[in-house]
This record gives sequence, structure tokens and C-alpha cells, in this order.
Amino acid sequence: METQARIERFIAQDILAGSRSSIGATENLVGMGGLLDSLGLLRLIQFLEEEFQIQIGDGDVREENFGTLERLAAFVARKENQKSV
Repeated sequence: METQARIERFIAQDILAGSRSSIGATENLVGMGGLLDSLGLLRLIQFLEEEFQIQIGDGDVREENFGTLERLAAFVARKENQKSV
């Protein structure tokens, strides 16, 4: 399954408890009006680290990386590429 779809499924089913069946690729995830609160963001980080075997530092958690599903999938791909180098 594609990275973005795996992340979307986790957010929709586990964090949002099935209240949403899908999340738009450019929908705001964090910050004002975002879908995720601080606890949801922590759960997402834990999922990403376990699911994709990547390390996420405090400096990584910013809107450029976590703002939307598109950005998040690109961030995970970059992290995966870094660990294979």
C-alpha cells in the first residue's frame, strides 16, 4: 500500500476513530483548524516511526513536514531514503 494511503488510513481509523472515511491530500492536519490535536500528533509520530522504521526528531515536527498528507508522505519518503544511504 502506498505511503500516503497507509498514513491516511491510520489517521482516519485510529486517531479520528472512524469519524472520517477519508482525508484530502492537501487538508490541514496541524495548527489552527487542523485535524490533529497534540495527542493525535504524538500518536501519529509513534505510528510513523514504527510503521516506516524512521526516526523523527523534534526539529522535524513542523508544518512543512506535517501540514498535509502530501507533505507528510514526502517527508516519510525522504526519511526512508536517508536511512538507506
